Amino acid sequence: MRMSVITKLLVAAGVLVAMTACAKAGGGATPGGGGPGPGTPQPTVQTGPPLDQEFDIERGKSTVLSDSDVLIAFREVSQDSRCKPGQACVWEGDATLELTLAGSAVQVHTNKQFPMTAEAGGYKVSLVKLDVPGVVATLVVHKV
Repeated sequence: MRMSVITKLLVAAGVLVAMTACAKAGGGATPGGGGPGPGTPQPTVQTGPPLDQEFDIERGKSTVLSDSDVLIAFREVSQDSRCKPGQACVWEGDATLELTLAGSAVQVHTNKQFPMTAEAGGYKVSLVKLDVPGVVATLVVHKV
């Protein structure tokens, strides 16, 4: 059975599309260990304070605590019902912070009626405060 020229072109186009999709998704091999290729944005990781010391972290940023190898990332504020300045509110509301602690996804809250601490990988993170726009969180991490 012989393939027609059109069939060969369609197969070649399909292979090209699949290879391009894999490369864009990070599935292609890259020299030197298979990490992200050139042009792939790298997350911002900063060296932070030691354990047991309060520190500020911006939404979208990561920090490695200076006296351990624990990485903490402030991914996002998934919900925020806190009373904004100048508003009259019956309830103080709550904001939920989505964090990554020692490789595990965890949540902490601003309202004391909900968990303000979370544990993962032998560490505990506590939320001290979250600024009103929800951009900068003050956290402290302890070894458990």
